[in-house]
Amino acid sequence: MNEFGEKLKAARKKQKLSQQQLADMMEVTRVAITNYELGRNNPSFENVAKLSQILKTDLTSSTKPLETKVIPLIGKSSCGIPKDYDLNGYDPVPVPTEIYKDGMYALEADGDSMSPKISHGDIVFCNIHRQIDNGNIVHYWLNGESGIKRYKINEAGTIISLIPINTDYDVITIHCDENVDLRMARVVGRIDKDF
Repeated sequence: MNEFGEKLKAARKKQKLSQQQLADMMEVTRVAITNYELGRNNPSFENVAKLSQILKTDLTSSTKPLETKVIPLIGKSSCGIPKDYDLNGYDPVPVPTEIYKDGMYALEADGDSMSPKISHGDIVFCNIHRQIDNGNIVHYWLNGESGIKRYKINEAGTIISLIPINTDYDVITIHCDENVDLRMARVVGRIDKDF
């Protein structure tokens, strides 16, 4: 067992959770938790953050330092009613090398239309080169306004819906024959604002 595995197991037991209970909370298999604890596999950066949050302990210090790349944090994007944001400046944000791809950038979520998946203040990673399929979460620009929603296109390929997770917000419907400026990038990860 390695230092991370020992710390993970101790934190799990302190919270009185079985491996299966923790696996269910993490949405991974029990075998994945076993492998983390035995040092057979290392969890991803995002999973270390999620484990730390669930177990109420900092597990990042016991993992080997992650190699990172820097991507631009270009501003905020609405998780609510689309808004016109200034997306021209940027601050650097480190991302693990394992998830880094050319064309990535980061945004700060502004609002709660994607809650509980993405909360107000979370930093989301976006990639303009990733294929977008039904059900993917996207950062979009629609006629100059910026937002984050779940993407859906009908079978005929004629209607795009941008769908919030929080049902207090409206679905945005775009008919493909309309003259609109729509650009999208797939959301590929996030950092919880509370981490």
